[in-house]
Amino acid sequence: MVIVKIDQGDLRGVLCKNGNVEYCAFNGIPYAQPPIGPLRFKAPEPPRPWTGIRDASQHGPVCPQYNERMDCIEVGSEDCLYINVYSKSLTPLQPLPVLVWIHGGGFYTGSGNSDFYGPEFFMEHDVVLVTFNYRLEVLGFLCLDNEDVPGNAGLKDQVMALKWVKNNISAFGGDPDNVTIFGCSAGAASTSYHLTSKMSKGLFNKAICQSGVCLNEWSYNLYAKKRAFQLGKLLGKETEDELELLDFLRQLPASSFVNIKLPALDVQHKDMVDSIYFGPVIEKSYLKVEKFITESPYDAMKGGKVADVPIIVGYTSAEGIESARKINDLLKYLSKVGSIVPREIKLKVNSDVVKCIDQKIRDKYFNGKTITKNMLQELTDLFTYSLFTYNIYRFAKYCAKINSNPLYLYKFDAETERNYAKGNYKMDHLKGVCHADELPYLFNVTCLDIPLTDNSIPIIKEMVGLWTSFARTGNPTESRNITWKPYTSKTKNCFIISKTCVCCENPDSDHIDFWEEIYANVLDGDTKCNI
Repeated sequence: MVIVKIDQGDLRGVLCKNGNVEYCAFNGIPYAQPPIGPLRFKAPEPPRPWTGIRDASQHGPVCPQYNERMDCIEVGSEDCLYINVYSKSLTPLQPLPVLVWIHGGGFYTGSGNSDFYGPEFFMEHDVVLVTFNYRLEVLGFLCLDNEDVPGNAGLKDQVMALKWVKNNISAFGGDPDNVTIFGCSAGAASTSYHLTSKMSKGLFNKAICQSGVCLNEWSYNLYAKKRAFQLGKLLGKETEDELELLDFLRQLPASSFVNIKLPALDVQHKDMVDSIYFGPVIEKSYLKVEKFITESPYDAMKGGKVADVPIIVGYTSAEGIESARKINDLLKYLSKVGSIVPREIKLKVNSDVVKCIDQKIRDKYFNGKTITKNMLQELTDLFTYSLFTYNIYRFAKYCAKINSNPLYLYKFDAETERNYAKGNYKMDHLKGVCHADELPYLFNVTCLDIPLTDNSIPIIKEMVGLWTSFARTGNPTESRNITWKPYTSKTKNCFIISKTCVCCENPDSDHIDFWEEIYANVLDGDTKCNI
């Protein structure tokens, strides 16, 4: 047992040993007041102190959810705002670099618990690792466009967690002035939002975005209020009065909001990304509350509103497997003109231009043929670049242009027995690494049967070494045998992480240049189809 004193009181943690690695673990620390009763759907309030010594040997409850990874409902608790700290040393000679992990899961599933995000690989290095829960789905992202529920409560939870780290991490041996935030998928999109939000200013010093940025269309919701009223109707309250709806939703048990299934939106342009019912929103400017997102991600990036800190962004080589695996459910939708045109473009051009761009995309990825269930590889390629990779490159391009600090771009292409998702989806015949399949190379996963062998250990050591080196110095390959050059507008360097690592220029230029031309024409104001 180990005891530390933080702002709220004393904590009793656990001394852990894994092989030759020893570290201290403190789990289930409240970083905000329980968001229950009148605090439901609201921004989090600072945590209250306690008396005596609080036990920190167990994780706190997770947000009520459908746990997609384990295919089960987790009852959890609305009282879910808990943080976990793993430290190599509570009394180091020099304060340790801090890595704060923001879990992914489409803003509706996931937690910071160590059954999937086990700290052991990081604890081979002199660092502090922090994980935490935040509110999900309806509890975290309901939006009524008013001051009671302006939206983004889950992202404001994340800000509160970062404030807690800033104020308390020194008690665990961490350096509050050397904090790296990182995440995958929705966690990576969240990380990039912190780079653009005034609420997060000064709370971190570096950032890593794995397979997601705020420019990805699935990372923000355009129809949040419509979804809120749909939700009310589904649960038994059909009304057009937002206060009446809010009063109704506040009376329901939290379990009512789990694994919600809503009908398709009645909007001009239907999109795959509309299947994420509750997520980040652009908060209304007229509301007299502190806002986390104040403008569209594109406007924020174009306007240079990005924290000038060292950044890593990257992607897996076949992100699109995550979406293409649902091909049988998508075929009818994909047959419609415009279905494969990015939402951001559809909202800026007329139907004739949408039709023209749609055809160009079909020519590029399907040779102009009708999409069938035998085109899984082609659909994977489309989704890899349209839903993920192009906008990650676009984010890198904006940051390289705006910031003085370096930006590093990577492509993860390692395949071993630890690539769990692709095998679980029975997609082993497809080329490349599935979305989120890099995570078992960073974390010790114990809730799934993921082997650890001589085949994967060198890649784990390489990747965790890159991440911890970056957290320590801002350079992922400082004092290492290979050089990862920053991405710049001129030299589009990309570090390929595989069984052997290599730095090269623009490895996916064929796809990136194609999408660059489409986006550049439309966003520069060309509303004709001369692409």
